[in-house]
Amino acid sequence: MPTVALRFTFKPNEKINHLLDACGQMTQQAVKWALDNRKTSTHTIVKALYPTFREQFPKLHSCWAQKATRTAAAIVHAFQRRQRKRRRKGEGEKEGDKGSERPRIKKVWVYVDKSTFRWEWDGEYLTVRIRVLARDKAPVVLRFRPHHKYRRYVEAWARGECDWGEPTLSRSRLIIPLKFPDLSPYAPRTLIGVDSNERSLDVFIEAGGECKLDTAYVPLVNAEHDKRIQRGCRGKHNPKAKAKIQRKHGALRRQKTEAFWHAVALRLIWMALSCGGALVVEDLKGLKGRIRGKPKRMRRRLLNQWSIRRFLRLLKDKAEVYGVPMIEVNPAYTSQTCPVCGESLRGREELVCRCGLRMNRHAVAARNIARRGKKQLPLEGTKGSLGESRKLFVRRQSLSAGRGSWVLLVALPLPLFGAVRREAQATA
Repeated sequence: MPTVALRFTFKPNEKINHLLDACGQMTQQAVKWALDNRKTSTHTIVKALYPTFREQFPKLHSCWAQKATRTAAAIVHAFQRRQRKRRRKGEGEKEGDKGSERPRIKKVWVYVDKSTFRWEWDGEYLTVRIRVLARDKAPVVLRFRPHHKYRRYVEAWARGECDWGEPTLSRSRLIIPLKFPDLSPYAPRTLIGVDSNERSLDVFIEAGGECKLDTAYVPLVNAEHDKRIQRGCRGKHNPKAKAKIQRKHGALRRQKTEAFWHAVALRLIWMALSCGGALVVEDLKGLKGRIRGKPKRMRRRLLNQWSIRRFLRLLKDKAEVYGVPMIEVNPAYTSQTCPVCGESLRGREELVCRCGLRMNRHAVAARNIARRGKKQLPLEGTKGSLGESRKLFVRRQSLSAGRGSWVLLVALPLPLFGAVRREAQATA
């Protein structure tokens, strides 16, 4: 079940600050008791400390004592996981853990029980009411106006298309998780082979048709921010100043590349839904080990500037959401084998075969990837409906939901970002 976290920020509230002060004290006590007694079960901690918490804070709703204890159990579990990970790597204690093997709670947060939480949607504003006291006649009221991305998620919740999980509350932020049910993948009518290269994606549709998606924008952006990091760190000897520059440009490059990969993934999903096909992609797990013997500049370029694994992860997530079947195949020798007769091909860019085939190596790879995916048919668990997948895609990516990106993706060929960038450079 895919989960989406809606993050809302609000101005400091006096009542919420008092609540989090109390929850912070309870969480700190629960963390100390759990580590001293070596008990990490939420039920055990609640059973031991609940009477004490009720005596300390008698006016609070009883759910806050339980949720503060659950928050403490989550903090202890995360702290112990980090310790085990450090032991496996052979690392010592970090600065924040010296002197006492206990976690430091830098920011106070707490889970919110559903019985004390109410939210309503009127089509424009999302109103949230949180009860703090046992008989709270004046609960905390927060009003948010979701932007276009959150708006469609909230409307989906209002229509009953998803369930909501346990919210998380801090001094200035409220996080509400929405859990969407998975669509079962439909039985594919055809196959779509996708060959991933450094500057393009070559797509072959078995039912007829092929195209090339220009993805040169991603390595250009990554290389540009690498240069900016080098220029920004030149002459600086303070490690904190260098780390600040690296964090800044790292965040910018991730935002730009992920926005582009999201658009490309949506384009491929819509192509699959249009022809009722299954996406066949390369299984690139273990890429770092495969290029270990390559030159240093090539390794740096493939690992730092390509970011193809991030794209495949996004594509897989979107395929699961919209019920599009996706097949991963071994990419070995896909660009060296003739898709007609199976013989080895000769050439560099344009390959030639004895059977008379003459084709670009990337187009050959896309055909061979589709052929290898065909060997895995029929797929298991394909009980979904193609019509339901199309309806869901149109509803979530429609102009009425404030998105409207799929209309451009269907009407206009890629490259989107790359063409705009090159045209701007040419006119300049």
